[in-house]
Amino acid sequence: MPRLGSDLPLFARDAELAALRDALADAANGRPATVLVSGDAGVGKTRLLHEFNDSAGDGVLTVTGHCLDTADSALPYLPFAEIVGALARDEPDLVAAHPGLRPLLPGHPGTADGDLGRLGLFEAFHAALADLSATRTVVLTLEDLHWADRSSRDLLAFLTSRLTGQRLLILGSYRADAVHRGHPLRPLLAELVRLPAVQRLQIDPFDSQHAADFVRELNAGLDEVSVSKIAAASEGNAFLAEELAAAETHTVTFELAEVLLARLERLPDAARGVVRLASVLGRRFTYARLNAAAWSMLDETGLRHERELDEALRAAISHGIIAQKSADTYAFRHALLGEAVYSDLLPGERIRYHQKIAESLAGDDGKGAAAELAHHAYESGDLRCALTASVRAADEAFELAAPAEALLHLERALSLFERVPEAQRPEGVTELRLTLRAAIGAEASGEVKRAQSYSAAAVRLADAAGDRVAGASARRKYAKHLLTVEGNEAEAYKVAWEAWELVKDEEPRAVKAWAQAVVARATWSNRRHKEASEWAAQAIATADAVIDSGAEDEHGGARAAKADAILTMSMAAFRFGGLSTDDTIARSEEALDLVRGLGWYEVELRAHFNMGLVLVEHARLAEALAHFDRGMERALCTGDKWSAFGLEIAVRQVICNYMLGRWDEVDANGEIASSVMPGVVLTRLAAAVLLVDVARGRFETADRRLDYLADRWQIDGQVLALTALCGAELDRWRGRPADALRRVERATEWMAGMKGYHLAGVSVCAAGIGAAADLAHRRRRDGDTAGAKDAVAAGERLAERGRYFLEHGQPLSGTLGPEGLAWAAQLEAEASRLDGDGDPALWRRAADAFDYRGAADRAETAAAPPTAPARLDAAETGAIPVAPARDWAEPYRQAYARWRLAEALLAAPGADARAQAAEVLVAAKRTAIALGAQPLREELCALAERARLDTAMPSSTPLTPRELAVLRLVARGLTNRQIGAELFISEKTVSVHLSRAMAKLEVAGRAAAVNAAHLRGYLTEE
Repeated sequence: MPRLGSDLPLFARDAELAALRDALADAANGRPATVLVSGDAGVGKTRLLHEFNDSAGDGVLTVTGHCLDTADSALPYLPFAEIVGALARDEPDLVAAHPGLRPLLPGHPGTADGDLGRLGLFEAFHAALADLSATRTVVLTLEDLHWADRSSRDLLAFLTSRLTGQRLLILGSYRADAVHRGHPLRPLLAELVRLPAVQRLQIDPFDSQHAADFVRELNAGLDEVSVSKIAAASEGNAFLAEELAAAETHTVTFELAEVLLARLERLPDAARGVVRLASVLGRRFTYARLNAAAWSMLDETGLRHERELDEALRAAISHGIIAQKSADTYAFRHALLGEAVYSDLLPGERIRYHQKIAESLAGDDGKGAAAELAHHAYESGDLRCALTASVRAADEAFELAAPAEALLHLERALSLFERVPEAQRPEGVTELRLTLRAAIGAEASGEVKRAQSYSAAAVRLADAAGDRVAGASARRKYAKHLLTVEGNEAEAYKVAWEAWELVKDEEPRAVKAWAQAVVARATWSNRRHKEASEWAAQAIATADAVIDSGAEDEHGGARAAKADAILTMSMAAFRFGGLSTDDTIARSEEALDLVRGLGWYEVELRAHFNMGLVLVEHARLAEALAHFDRGMERALCTGDKWSAFGLEIAVRQVICNYMLGRWDEVDANGEIASSVMPGVVLTRLAAAVLLVDVARGRFETADRRLDYLADRWQIDGQVLALTALCGAELDRWRGRPADALRRVERATEWMAGMKGYHLAGVSVCAAGIGAAADLAHRRRRDGDTAGAKDAVAAGERLAERGRYFLEHGQPLSGTLGPEGLAWAAQLEAEASRLDGDGDPALWRRAADAFDYRGAADRAETAAAPPTAPARLDAAETGAIPVAPARDWAEPYRQAYARWRLAEALLAAPGADARAQAAEVLVAAKRTAIALGAQPLREELCALAERARLDTAMPSSTPLTPRELAVLRLVARGLTNRQIGAELFISEKTVSVHLSRAMAKLEVAGRAAAVNAAHLRGYLTEE
């Protein structure tokens, strides 16, 4: 059931509320002020003021007056009359003591006409406020000042100019979008802001994340896609979000249109006509476009001179309908307003407007003109023009690295192709060419399913035309698109083989080299690695023959096929030890050089991905991340961010940043993963950012991601592994070990049949064993011996499954890398908790395993410690070769292992073990605080408190690292602006952190917050 916004707690206005409370605290200390609160209609001004007044506290008198839209019959002193009426009911002696207030009482015959009458009323009101504020703080709120009458504006100016020590706070709200140049409130605002006691508080729309959260609160029944669409459509406006969430749509409803169009009725006739024309142009438009369209339809607009167009546009701007974005660009103040105006047009009007705009665009070769012409020609029914313009617009979009826009134009062109006679179609444009380009645009945009559909359609078109070369080329692309989603490997190999069969008898040419290269990739994906290497060698030979003959096509197809084959061959050699990490990178760089500047972006991104991947395998994470960053930079430049390898790079960026402890970078990806994106992209990213959501304690966000991913883990094994691991950890942090255990058992059963993800299953099993140990401990504590035995048995089964995964897993390099060894160590350490408090030696080993910096020699030569199980010795020294480690660490996992190590040490006898536990806890807590790993930090603090350990740090703190950093700088006397410069954040963000810190510390001012944090020891944390 949708909830009204007024039923919700105040949402995402901590900084604004803190600013008002600061002003109230100043007023209580004899420093009165007037705060002018501004913002667009519906942004939440009234809700903020109501919350502030309701929470002002005992000893504060709050009284509110409202201005009303009474058009030309404004009632004088209306808000002040409401205030005096309320005071007369609650403070009857006040009016008796100040008879000059009587003209404001309901039904009183007296008037305040004339200068003397006005002055008497003004003085009486001022004196009454002085009396009221003598014994308590008074908050006087005036809402909707944009509707205030002249008398009320004068009285407000009088009171504000005489704030000289009263315990008084005056609040006034107004709509910023309603105060146009000629508005009578504008001169008063200009006068008031010059007074030292006057402050301004701008209420901005919610940002994208808060807007989405607000929509979820309004209507819990909405799915995530609907939430994202409604949040985007509302543009952070609370009123619009409420209306859309209640209607469960992201488009304008009839009721909402009525509200939005009311503003249009106040415009002059000419201005209304211009606004209607602008709505057909779109949300944003240039003056040149509007001008050209306006003069092409003089009969519709009634304009006689360009000056009249300027006046009409100025009127629309003044009334908050249109906003100027740059010297020549304008836009509707809100997208829904433009949509409402467009929807209000009659069908004939729309067609006529579109036709005239299309005519005005004829012959325009500027950027964006083709896209606009295609749209307006299509809407006006000129299909021939729409087809030609759509093809041009798609070409231009590809040139501008905008594949999603190119796809839209191509899809329109495909829908028009059969409806336009062949003689009227653009020269050289065929349905096959449009379909292949649509597949390219879909793949680059992350629309994997659509890319596969278009590629399959291209194969059918090529076969129908009887063109073997085109059929092979189309199949090569179709096979490539099939390989972007797991589960299609067999089909991809079949399609790739068909491509080869079509051209195997051809002389050496690019399409033949590509057919061999794609067969190599498909063979590799089907885990026939040596065969893949042989096919890659054949592709390289064919490509070299083409290049040497000088017959290569202009797009460098043979070079690209050779580069792709080199990447396949180098990965095969890396797997079987034929190439070292550095040599594999060198071969990838060679492939990159072959295609640089030729436009084969997929091959470029694959090269960057391979280089990062082999470095990850050998624990050179910082270097790997640098390659992933290079790849993503290239993907952004080419528009291929969400292509197959663009997405792979983005996911690896998230995971590397998580492992290195760079969680703020992961959070940036988390915002992307909360938006409306193609399904595969959103699924892969959402699964990766779950790691930080869970570790930082954002459990509600994690719940939403897990709900979304519940039926989508089939996309690939990595999603299954991540959702199982993160879901189990989430359950454990919440104290639900039985749920975590069931989740892991289900997931690992699936993973047992996915050979490529056996090693990923080791981490999932470790989490499940930990959950089984938690459950066994709880049941032993509750006296449930049988339940504890069952939990231990479940944990032992998972331990055996994890060891099976470890034995049968296939590392990319053929050797078990540092990450695999670390998880193997943690699996055994977790297993040691099943029947007791854990083995300190195994947990110390796990903690050390998650820090390999400078341990290359040790990893190659060190024997397993005596306490390690024999099965792990075999993994390190026998059955599974061990890769040398270099410069690799995962601080969060190490901190977790140290927590468990401290638990095990505290259960061991002797003062030395206790001292070691304290030392380990300090190190773990320092890491948890630095990362913002709230659940782990709470457990570490709880353990220290239970054990009565002095860890040289406070046992707990509610403040985030950023809030602590802000408070430390406040303690040094820095202003918010100076703090922002110091921390490289905005002044407003500083205010948000400060207000949240004050709320957590339950204080009302900056100095009080610093004092409270200092007394509690928070500011001494490292």
